[in-house]
Parts: sequence; structure tokens; C-alpha cells
Amino acid sequence: MKDDSHTPIDGPSTNVRRRTWLKGLLAGGTLAAAGSFGASAADADLEQVGAGSIARVKPEEAGAPPRKVYAVDELSSPYPSNDWWTTLLWRPLSENLWVHPLAARVTESGLAITYPDEWQIGDAPFTWGERTDDFAAMAASPEASTGPIAADLTVSHPEVDGDVPAKVADYGDWSVTYRRTDGEASLDATLAQGSPFVYFEANGGGIDVAFDGDVSVWHERDHVLGVTVAGHHYGLFAPPGATWDGVGGDAVSSRLDGEGYVSVAVLPEAGESVLNAYRRRAYAFVADTTVTWEYDAERSAVVTDYEFELEAKHGRADETLTALYPHQARRTTDELRDWSYVSPRGEMPVYAGSTFTTELPYRGILPFLPDATDVPDLGEHVDAVESAETLIRDWQGDGTYWNGKNFERLLQLAPLAEQVDDEAAAERFREAMREELETWFSAGSDGEVDGTDLFWYDDVWGTLNGTPMGFGADADLNDHHFHYGYWVKAAAELARADPEWAREDAYGGIVDHLVRDYANPDRDDPRYPLFRNFSPYAGHSWASGSGELPAGCNQESSSEAVNAYAALVLWGELTGDEELRDAGIYLYTHEVHAALEYWFDVADETLPDAWPYDYAGMVWGRGYKYATWFNQDPESIHAINYLPIGGHSLYLGWNRDAASANWAELLENDGGDGTFDLGWYSDFLWEFRALSDPDEARSWYETDYVAGDFGESRAHTAHWIYTLDAVGVPDATVSADTPLYSVFRDGSTRTYVAYNAGDEPTEVSFSDGTELTVDAGETGTTTRSFESLPPMDGAFPRVDGSDDDDGGARGKSGARGKSGARGNGND
Repeated sequence: MKDDSHTPIDGPSTNVRRRTWLKGLLAGGTLAAAGSFGASAADADLEQVGAGSIARVKPEEAGAPPRKVYAVDELSSPYPSNDWWTTLLWRPLSENLWVHPLAARVTESGLAITYPDEWQIGDAPFTWGERTDDFAAMAASPEASTGPIAADLTVSHPEVDGDVPAKVADYGDWSVTYRRTDGEASLDATLAQGSPFVYFEANGGGIDVAFDGDVSVWHERDHVLGVTVAGHHYGLFAPPGATWDGVGGDAVSSRLDGEGYVSVAVLPEAGESVLNAYRRRAYAFVADTTVTWEYDAERSAVVTDYEFELEAKHGRADETLTALYPHQARRTTDELRDWSYVSPRGEMPVYAGSTFTTELPYRGILPFLPDATDVPDLGEHVDAVESAETLIRDWQGDGTYWNGKNFERLLQLAPLAEQVDDEAAAERFREAMREELETWFSAGSDGEVDGTDLFWYDDVWGTLNGTPMGFGADADLNDHHFHYGYWVKAAAELARADPEWAREDAYGGIVDHLVRDYANPDRDDPRYPLFRNFSPYAGHSWASGSGELPAGCNQESSSEAVNAYAALVLWGELTGDEELRDAGIYLYTHEVHAALEYWFDVADETLPDAWPYDYAGMVWGRGYKYATWFNQDPESIHAINYLPIGGHSLYLGWNRDAASANWAELLENDGGDGTFDLGWYSDFLWEFRALSDPDEARSWYETDYVAGDFGESRAHTAHWIYTLDAVGVPDATVSADTPLYSVFRDGSTRTYVAYNAGDEPTEVSFSDGTELTVDAGETGTTTRSFESLPPMDGAFPRVDGSDDDDGGARGKSGARGKSGARGNGND
């Protein structure tokens, strides 16, 4: 689907950055204030979008992020949120910036920098009890109590007063530049995730560097210093011809020989050879960072390029140094150096260059599991829901999140009703979703905005908020992917049955706004930022909109993030938008691998040794938490990273050994007997168990079934467990050349499943030579028995066709270079 309202227009000239250029178009009237819609639409309180509408004013009941944004005048909406640096937009200085491997903080004294080689990780419970929208209560949490980072050194401009705000001057896909201006004096600082360098450009003066505590200077040669502070090693690189004053004291300064630039780098070790290697890259300043991606259907892989735009301050600018996260290092064939850094995400080896590439395997999703076995009483369970007086329920609250949970239950039930030939039930489930969606998709009538149950566009930030939302989703821009993913997935189910409803001139246009708000793949879109929730370098999403806690951004439910991006895949495939589908596959694939790496640690190599668990319920910029936002019960802590369970969840069983180990940890921490006292999540917990031991899950269902979360149903739980009991567990060693597929293994028999969203029959080819013809709009299945199959437990294939033995992760030593060996690090 394409929306002419955001069709790309001619881009900027090469000497004007895109965001500055876009601001000029807005000021000159080429674009309306909030996008490329006409002025009449921009001025109206209601904006018609196909058959629906969104509000262009904030409803009285709605929350909104701050009206003041700390950015230079050349920047304009849409502003990013939900990233490691976006606290800079929310306050005049900043909270802690967990850059990895560095940590930093903008203070009155300057930019405080440290290298936290002993990452703070905690398992103390939160103190405020029930989940709340009172985010002021977070001040009492262990995350907030840690306070500002302990700086090794602080970099400042001698002529810039401490109360001058830091304003975002530019940003890339994983980098940011802020500026502090005081009269004729100014200081720009650029930080990039993964980079050991911080780059400074000073106007109207030089630079001061203050050390916190004893400093040892082990290299001094005119413009380059090598220092050690608190056991951490740094290089200070002024322009050639400059000198450093005050060496030997607790602070140094330089006039920078009138050149106005300097870089500071944390070094992996002290020594002349390392310092010289970093010096050779110290003057290639990072000016921009850009990620591009490709879905390779034939190999069922996602190829991602990470590119640095470099500006030579002195000498050449052909490469920089950057530290790769484990999910990158394990999936690149680019040569890595021997140097590495510690981080809360594990060891980060160093790469030298201006671009590197990763390849992550994609193993498909399904809109629903196939009709593969007789499920006892499935028709009766479907009827039980159909007969309910009300299908959209508010048992746990109203708003965009709880409505989304309603949608999840119903969109799962509709295809099950079809499988038992109950078309009336399937239509009732879809009609309930359709009515609720259309209610919210109309923001008013006769030019008047309704008070509630609507979406409104905030042109200050460039975001689409609902009213009501909850959990700080409007005022803090938290959780948009968690909320809207359910809505887009519901829309995809309607598109499957009723393509006319999903047309751009019907209700598809509103769905497109939801998609663009949380997962916009177009960085030149004048209304929404690129990938609001997803952090391209980190490889996963952040739920926190502002990052306004000392521990940085956080994400609790990795599985709801995965669900949100699976929704994009389904919506794109079912509406024929391949560009959006491929972006969804890119996002889904990275979120899945990050979840397995950083939440579940399936390789048992990523979580810090000091962490007392084998799993993390929450991932923070600072570290990890074995808790949820609403309680500290192990049932919730584990279930929050399982739910919702569906055809997108099969990655949780790719490594059967790891899934079994996670289940065992849950039982051990919960008392050990498998009796779940809360009962909230019993469906999800046993559906997860079915991914590693379907027989045990079926035994529970037949003897001890207890209904759980209202976003689930007995019909779906039964269908999930009995289907996996029949076809076996997910087999990720086999791929296919279509986006909607999965493979299962039971002993020496494989079951192959694919869904065809097209209008013509299609032939699906699997990597083990199996072929499957699938009719239009249908699910196809076939089975194949083998005399023997290689062991699957613990195995997950790399994209080059070889097998790892750690469930998708490579060893701590990092990825191999193209020659098969690591770089020598001596440069």
C-alpha cells in the first residue's frame, strides 16, 4: 500500500543534511507544518484519512510529551524518541547516556565520560508495587537510585557557561550531535553507539578536560595524550601543531592550534601501539550513521549494512573504529580486531572501517498454526467465546493497550473458527474488531473532535497518540510498538478476509499512520521518524520514550516487540506492500535475535558472570532486571517475554535445550512444582512449554487447565498445544523462500507449513529440497520422513550454511574474519 501523502520528494543537495533541508521546506511553505498534506488539512481540527480521520488537536483528556524540545532551530519535527540519546531532547542537559562501551552525561560542568567496566546489575525488587501511570514513583526505584555516572573525565568549553542548555544539532541512525552555545562560543559533541570516540568541535576558544581523581599520563607528545583514570585508559587527540597545558595536574587544556576540534577515545588497553592505531582514526569524525537492509528471500536471510559518513579533520577519513554488539559480531564476516570492550551486552570486539555487514537468518512466521490434528472440543471452545454478550472487554482497563489484547484474542479465534467450519463465528470475531477499529479510526464528525477513543497527531514531536492510552504511552511516548502492534495485527486479519476494508481509501490509511508512528521505514518521511522504537545498532527496541531514568532506556516485553514487527510482516504481505513487509522482516529478525541473545541468553555467554540468573526479564541501558514493572513474581517475569503466543512466537523454541532451561529456571524460582499461583498467565506459560515438551503441555491441558490472561482463549491454547504435540517442535535448520512459513520436527519427520497471501497458487521451496504448492489465500502443509536427521537440540544455522552449537550465538571470541582468523590488533 502506498500513501501519496508521504511520497518521497527530491532530496537535499549533498552539502545540506536532510534534517536541515526538511526544516527549510517547512519554513518556506513547500510542506505543511506536519507533513506534505495541504494547508487546509493542516489547519483543520480533523484530518480525513480514507474512510476515517485523525485529530489535529490534542483532546482535553489526552496526555502529551513536553511542548519544549531541546533542539536547535534548524531541526524540526518529527523528532526521534525511544533511543539511548533521546533524553537530550527532553531536558536542558541529559540523564545518563549509556552509549556502550562508553557512558556519558551532559552536566553543568561539561560532558562527563566514563568506561563502566563493572556494569551495575541488580535484582532488588521495585518498591512501588502495582503497575502505575505515576512515573514520578520511579524515583524510588533501584534504577533511579543509582544517580549520575561516576565520571573519569569531563570535557568542556572554557567560554560556555554551565547553565547553557545542550540542544540536539543533528542525529543519525545511531549517533547524535548536541550543541551548547554561549554568545560567540559554542561546543558541539558527537557520540555514536558502539564508538569508543567522542568528537568535539569548539568555536570561540579551546577545550578543557578535567580528571576525576588521580590521573596517570603515560604518553605525552605535543597534541596527543595517553592517560589512565580510575584504571581506564584514554587517548586525547588535539590537532597536529596543538599542545596540552597543565599535564601532570588534575586538568588539561588546549587552544587546539586554532583548528577547533579534538577527539577523546576510551582505549581497550594502555600502550603506544594501541594509542597510535586510535590516533590514525581519531581525526575521521563521524558525521552521520546510516543503516540499510535487504530481505534475501532465496536464502531467507536479512542482510544489513551499517555505514559511517566520515569527515576528515586531518589526514584521511577512510575508516573509524567501532565496537560491535554480540549479535553483530557473531553474524559478520568482516574482519575484527583483537581489541574488545566489556559492556552489559557482553564482549564488544572492535572493527576498523567505514561500513560493515551482518547477515541474520529469518525463519518465517505464520498468521496461525495449521489445521494439523483433531483438537478435542475445539468447536465448543470457539462457540463459548462467540456466545459471549460482549467480545470487546475492559476487565483490566481501557485504552490502546487493553483494546489490543482484545484484538489479539479475537484475531486468533477467527482462523480457528474457519478450521472448524464455523464461518458465522469467524465473522462475528472479525466484526467485533472491525467495529472497534472503526470507532477509534474516526476522530470526530462535522469538524468537531471527539473526547476519547480516537487518535490524534502531535505535530510538536511528530507522533500519533491515542486517547486513552496508559503506561505513559502519550506523555512519555512509551510502548507505542507494544500497543499499536496488536492493532496492526488485527487489521492484517481483517485484510486477510476483507481486502477492501484495508484499501488506502478505506481504513488502510489509518493503519498506515499507526505503522509509520512506531516502525516507519522511511527516514525522509516528514511526519514520523525512522523506526521510533527500534534502535538499529542495538538491534532491538526500547519501550522507554524519553530514557529519563539514570539506568537509561529499558524494554521489558521483548516478545511484544517481536509481535509488533510480525504484525508489519503480515500487514505488508496481506496488502501487497513488499517494501513494508521487508522492513517488517528486518525489524522482526533483529528483534528475535536480540531477544535470544540479551533476554534469554541462549548461548549462555552474553549476560554478565555476576548476574545471578540465566535470563533477564528487563533489559536496561545500564544492565538487567529480573522483575517486571508490575510485580516480582517469576510467573510474570517469564511470561512477559513469551506473550502473546502465536505464529510469530516459534523462535522461542528454535533452541529446544534453551527453552527447557528457561522453563526449569521459572519453576525453580517459582517454587518448583509447576503450580502457578497467580493464574494470570497459565495459558502463555504452558504454550511456551509446548515449544520444548509438547507432551507435558498436553498433559497439563488435559488434567489441570486453568484459564489465564484475557488476551487468550481456551480454543487457541488447546489448538496450539495439540498442534505442536502432533507436528513437533520448531525446526530452524530448514528455511524457505517465502515470508510466511515454518518447519516442525517430530523424531525423523518434518512438517512443512506455508501461507500464501497472493492471488495465485505459489510453489514454495525449502532448503532441504522439499517443494510445497500452496493455493491462493490458503495454508499449505506437507510432511516428509527421513531415515535420520542431524541433531537439532541446541543447533541453529548460520547464514553461510554451517551449524552453530549454541542456538544462534557464536563464541565469545567474536566473528571470524574473511581469512578465518581474528585481526591482529597491532594495526
